[in-house]
Amino acid sequence: MKRLILFVLFAALTAAATTPAAAQQRLPLDVRTFLSLDRPTEPAISPDGRWVVYTVVTTDVNANRRRQDLWLQPFDSAAGRKISVDSIGGRSAKWSPDGRQIAYVNSRGGTPQLWVYDVATRRHRPVTSLSTGADGVLWSPSGRMLAFVSEVYPDCADDACNRRRAAEDEARPSRARVIDHLLYRHWNAWEDGLRSHLFVVPAAGGTPRDLLVGKDYDAPVPPFGGSADYAWSPDEREMAFTTKVGNDQAWHTNNDVYTVPVAGGEPVNATAGMMGADQTPLYSPDGRYLAFLSLERAGFEADRARLMVRDRQSGQVREVTRNWDYPIGEYAWAPGGHDFFAQADKRQRNILLHIVFETGEVHQILTDMNPGQITVAATTGAPTLAFVSDAANKPAEVFTWVVDGRQAPRQLTHLTDARVANLAMNPAREFGWMGAAGDSMFGYLLMPPNFEPGRRYPTVILIHGGPQGVWLDNFHGRWNYQMFAAPGYVVAMLNPRGSTGFGQRITDEISRDWGGRVYEDLMRGVDVVAALPYVDSSRMGAAGGSYGGYMVNWINGHTNRFKALVSHAGDFDLVSSYGATEELWFPEWDLGGPPWVNITDYEKWSPSRFAHNWRTPTLVIHGALDFRVPETEGMQTFTALQRQGVPSRFLYFPDEGHWIGRPQNQIVWWNTVQEWLGRYLRP
Repeated sequence: MKRLILFVLFAALTAAATTPAAAQQRLPLDVRTFLSLDRPTEPAISPDGRWVVYTVVTTDVNANRRRQDLWLQPFDSAAGRKISVDSIGGRSAKWSPDGRQIAYVNSRGGTPQLWVYDVATRRHRPVTSLSTGADGVLWSPSGRMLAFVSEVYPDCADDACNRRRAAEDEARPSRARVIDHLLYRHWNAWEDGLRSHLFVVPAAGGTPRDLLVGKDYDAPVPPFGGSADYAWSPDEREMAFTTKVGNDQAWHTNNDVYTVPVAGGEPVNATAGMMGADQTPLYSPDGRYLAFLSLERAGFEADRARLMVRDRQSGQVREVTRNWDYPIGEYAWAPGGHDFFAQADKRQRNILLHIVFETGEVHQILTDMNPGQITVAATTGAPTLAFVSDAANKPAEVFTWVVDGRQAPRQLTHLTDARVANLAMNPAREFGWMGAAGDSMFGYLLMPPNFEPGRRYPTVILIHGGPQGVWLDNFHGRWNYQMFAAPGYVVAMLNPRGSTGFGQRITDEISRDWGGRVYEDLMRGVDVVAALPYVDSSRMGAAGGSYGGYMVNWINGHTNRFKALVSHAGDFDLVSSYGATEELWFPEWDLGGPPWVNITDYEKWSPSRFAHNWRTPTLVIHGALDFRVPETEGMQTFTALQRQGVPSRFLYFPDEGHWIGRPQNQIVWWNTVQEWLGRYLRP
């Protein structure tokens, strides 16, 4: 342990000591600068590998909104051009198979619709005009058709029916809801009778056709399903899509991959008999195989995501990554269809993999960046990729890479270089410690801006949500490490038991043990941080969201070592939370069933049982539209603090859900959090 502490100390102090003197005069990151950093997303590489189209997200704080614009840039150039032509912008761009056109989504008129941009003529044309909108565009392999999704009344066969039904709903004299089954609300939205259905339309324009008319289920499954959850077969005769069927959707995770004939017909379950979540279908280029991701255990949303293939001739299903102990995230068939490129979360980073189709061998080909949103060109020869990557001190940019063993990834965009050059932002440094039961735990340390060796700094401990989640070396869009460090704090991001990327056993071991070994892991990590000579252990705070908010509430009942706490969207009483949340599979897996089946675990791990011990000043934050952790959990937390005279404040957002997303609300969030921590941690 002493060697470990010395290693952490040496690495962090060395990094600070070698910072150029000029960097010491740079400014800390503030919230308005943070919001002003443009963010590239959704890169798409052209089939010939010569161009990349991507979306740039910009924030207009005064208008309290974000806009998205499409940019087109040569693969090997530093100069790009914006191809959006109106105030609405564009997003979700996809190349036509011949590389001559780009389909995208534009919300001109208030409703998202499909548009097509001709690269040669630079002209835009609309493709759809549905009252229910269109999103998630995909080209068919021949380029003759486009697939997309739209939220419709499931029994309506045309747009006229959807318009009529929407008008009837709007004219209802009462807003009362009659509810017959779960899920009646999800994440941050109420169910309103609409379903996400899969459509096709001629790319030249025409009448869109719903492939799932009459089906009372969603494809893909909201709220996080997207265009990665449906795919064209190479012969264009069928489409595969992800859905969840039945009235028991609130308490099972059994998504399945279905196929449906494009010409019309009944969907068929291609993953019948597999009881975990199956999703993200993708046909092999030759059409023989249908790949997908699958979680093996029913009811467990954080099981290891396995890369599977189904032989469409024999029906046989096999796991490709059977010897790989980390979940697969995004994936794509390599050109020619013999192998895969995939992303996985391993050891506090997203890494890039090359997976051999026949043998299942996994080669880690990019481990020192944080790649995501990977797209692969259809060229022959060396594979050509584009992706987004970031780091704790580097906002996201688009990178390109010719994977030939000779070249490193090259940064394509430089959207934030000029602003970052004037900011004092240190890199995150990995450290480790011995957790409960002798297991090795890891996390990151971030030095404050303009760090001075010899000084002792107040420290903020960050606890991630999930609980099966992880702090990565990334430029977090909400819980940004630099923003926490900006007032002059050392920041420690701890990844205890339950974190992903350290093998499935470590991920599993938080279930039914929410305040047990994971709490010991965290406190041992805090011990290591507190022993560092540049840390003032008498001025330490802790902050967390979701499960991290729960753990902050748990910490408040079990230790007084912190001077201030921030509990965002955290559970207070697990029994009451169960009755008002929506995704029942989550507590039923992690707490051993419903409360009436296993009340012991619910009561054992409820922070409410230890609220009589609460003494630490606590900021409580919650959103009214948080259906994942209902707002009453934050209210109960605040009530318990106030009733006992513990210094506390309740920051309540009537227009936000589990996450705080509106720019003006984010400013309030950061100002309130920093003021609260500063009140108790600053000299």
